[in-house]
Amino acid sequence: MIILLQINYELLAIFSSLIGGGALGGLVSTIINRKENKRIKKSEAVKSEAEAKKEDVSAAVEMMGLLERTVSHMERMNDYNKTNSEELLKLLRDKDRINEKLRNDIKLLQLQRTEDHRRITGLEKAFDREFDWRKDSDYHYCRVKDCNKRQPPLGTFKRESQQK
Repeated sequence: MIILLQINYELLAIFSSLIGGGALGGLVSTIINRKENKRIKKSEAVKSEAEAKKEDVSAAVEMMGLLERTVSHMERMNDYNKTNSEELLKLLRDKDRINEKLRNDIKLLQLQRTEDHRRITGLEKAFDREFDWRKDSDYHYCRVKDCNKRQPPLGTFKRESQQK
């Protein structure tokens, strides 16, 4: 067992030297590589910041694309609305012009109707007068032109309107 303990002591010494030397080596390498480690950390930070900025730029580019599409869509809609509003204004003007023409035509037709009514009334009165005259003249009509009994004598019959 003593031999085993010697081997164990040796193994223990080897292990302790490795561990101690490793720790010392780690400490030495940390001190030596401190600047390089800072540069690595700094480059990693710059790299992650660059990636974040790249993502921001791609998001901004995408937003600009959306904005451009929106602007072009709005321009098309404005053109469409402008065209429609111009057509509607034209139709409104045409409607107003047609309505005014129709009002004038109605006024003219009303005047013509009034004039026609006045003429018809005048013709009715003339017809009634002529009808009355003819009834009255039936009593005074003689077919013989040179008749001495004719009342009134030929060419002397005066109608009421002629007497006034």
